[in-house]
Amino acid sequence: MNVKKSHLAMFAITIGIIICCMTAIAVFAGFKHEMVKFKTMLVSMVIVLMFQYLIGDPIKFVIQSIDATFWPPKVYVPPRCDKGKEHDRFDFLKQRLSSQRSNLGLSSQYRNWKLNEQYKLIAHDLFTYGQYFLCLMCLVLVTRDETLYHNTRSIKTLFMNNHTDYTGLKEVYFLNQLYDFIESTLVIAFNSNSSGGTAPGWVHAEQTVLLGVIRLRQLRVVDPNIGLGKPVFSEMYYMPEWQLPYRRLHYADKYWRIYEPWIPITVSFEFLDGLLMNFNHVGYLNSYPELLGYVSLLARSTANSMKVLDYLSEYHWLTLNTSAVFIDFTLYNVDVNLFSICTLRLEKTPFGGTVPDVQVESAKLLEHVDQMPLTGLLALLIYVVVFIQFAQSLTVKLWYEPSLLKSIWNKLDLFIFLLNVMVVVLVVLREALVANMMKKVEGASKMEFIDFRRPSRMHQLTTITIGFLICMTTLRLWRVMQFSSVFELFTRTLYLAWAAVASTAIAIVIFLMGFCFAVVTINGNNSNNFNRFVKSMVMCMCFSFGFSAQVKPTELFYGGIWLGILLYGVLAFVIIVLLINVFVSLINDYFTIAKTKRDSEREHRINFFEFLRIEYSGFFRFIHDLPCFRRYYVRNNHTVAENVRRKLNAIEDKRLMQQRQRRGYQVIQRQSDDDATAYKDRGERIINVGNILNTQLTLLSMFLFDDDGDEQVHPETQEPEVPEEAEGGQGKGKTKNEREADA
Repeated sequence: MNVKKSHLAMFAITIGIIICCMTAIAVFAGFKHEMVKFKTMLVSMVIVLMFQYLIGDPIKFVIQSIDATFWPPKVYVPPRCDKGKEHDRFDFLKQRLSSQRSNLGLSSQYRNWKLNEQYKLIAHDLFTYGQYFLCLMCLVLVTRDETLYHNTRSIKTLFMNNHTDYTGLKEVYFLNQLYDFIESTLVIAFNSNSSGGTAPGWVHAEQTVLLGVIRLRQLRVVDPNIGLGKPVFSEMYYMPEWQLPYRRLHYADKYWRIYEPWIPITVSFEFLDGLLMNFNHVGYLNSYPELLGYVSLLARSTANSMKVLDYLSEYHWLTLNTSAVFIDFTLYNVDVNLFSICTLRLEKTPFGGTVPDVQVESAKLLEHVDQMPLTGLLALLIYVVVFIQFAQSLTVKLWYEPSLLKSIWNKLDLFIFLLNVMVVVLVVLREALVANMMKKVEGASKMEFIDFRRPSRMHQLTTITIGFLICMTTLRLWRVMQFSSVFELFTRTLYLAWAAVASTAIAIVIFLMGFCFAVVTINGNNSNNFNRFVKSMVMCMCFSFGFSAQVKPTELFYGGIWLGILLYGVLAFVIIVLLINVFVSLINDYFTIAKTKRDSEREHRINFFEFLRIEYSGFFRFIHDLPCFRRYYVRNNHTVAENVRRKLNAIEDKRLMQQRQRRGYQVIQRQSDDDATAYKDRGERIINVGNILNTQLTLLSMFLFDDDGDEQVHPETQEPEVPEEAEGGQGKGKTKNEREADA
């Protein structure tokens, strides 16, 4: 005990010296650091500590274990233990009194060892995954930025709609109007605020600048005649004005900008583009690959850009074979540190018209840890600590018991860990890619297209991975929430009804697919909600679950009024009223069966909160002893004796009233199992109270008469033997208080 006090004293002195030094530095010298530098120092300190605990300490222990294994000491030296106060009979009685008080709250219902083991596992998982889920939610909520949505919406509106001096993309009805749109909206609008050597600013927002130049890319079909098959896009080499045969001239490298619009783009792609940009744009008519097409770049100045447009117009760059035109560029908002990766698409229909579309991806690609707010930095630090605890718990569990990996929940834990590692790897790769792109921005020439879509795709992949991580973590909480009767009932219902529910769902899906095929075939050419099968399927499902505002009955009347009434009746009554109600009624029946089984099993078992009250009785006792929860005696203007007398009189009056109601007849009932269990619990409680009183009297005599504590225990203080049936035996499912009592 003295050694422990000396250690605490040395620790207190050390902490006091550190606090005094920090206070003196703050008062006399002050902290002159900027906020960004202060955050950088804080992050560096945290990284050093994490490196020490995660990498340094394991390496140290590995070296020590290797040394002890290959070069063990010749003479075994037992570990040194502190010589403190030896425990006497007084300490033993105090420990016995504490365990007896804890056992006073136990009854026969608490001796269900299998249930106790289940509750212990749930309590451990609830603490581990509950705090991990809360930290993950806080981190996601703190790091989300609502300006991304508003930036995306405003830029889509600016490029799609008309303005005072500039044309919107939706006003481009024919392909030959595209040059006018590019001139007014993408050339003049981004160069009207530029003067001298300053960077060009956007007419709608001076703080928004254009990074690099604008890229025009068109996809051409080999045969302009539209057939039933998918279009075949051209990858041939052409001379200006799409002339054949292609000839490579000796001065083509010097005047490469002249021949570039007639050469396919596939020759200039890198390996990273094949990984991140190998996807298809899903349009209204076709799917357009990203790694095909013919490219032409605009310039930074208005005059040079107009020369490029005049050249393309003079040599007929857009022809009948043109299937779709993509306009790619990147905007950067300085005030909010926000990148906007824009892709404008114009599809040419077989009827001569065009279908416009604007896609904008907003992302904060330059957000470093030292630029995060204090709340985000704190949430990130707490999440890292909690994730380390989660990984440590998972590693220890699977290291000592590899057979646990057969459980689906442990596999889900391992998948959550791998998703976290994948998010970290993606973030590191994205930061490296953004740093490389920013170096390219610094040394870029005037005629270079800087493609920020690669880090944008990496950012999208990171966001999708975080979404899967949240989904898996939420699904893992299903196992933790099994202590709740609602979750337990729903789990049992799914187990009982999965075959019937699956067969009914398959029947509903088959009927719904047939209905959607019929609706798309009859009304798909005239209705936007039913022009595609997948969209029709989604609209019917939404209508079935009550979201009927988007579907009008007139959309089903293009095959005739009576056929439309029939289709709408099938959708409104057969699918909603009949099939969905059958599905719900089937689940309801199994719910009733599962609830009946649960109620029959829950008669002689404790709930999860009662288990926690006994398992963590010390914590609840501490909470109960707080002044705000302490219960005081209410006298009601009476003395204690008067209140006791009034209570006894009320009990006696109640007993006499029950006797009068029986009218002199005495009904002898057979003792049930519950009454026998309650009688047995009362007997054990009386024995425990007697043991507590005997132990307290022994301690009191030692206090008053100063006993040495070496005498033997009197028979009165000995605990009476409890039968093994009453004591509960020994099992691995005992609560913590029972284990202390056995010790």
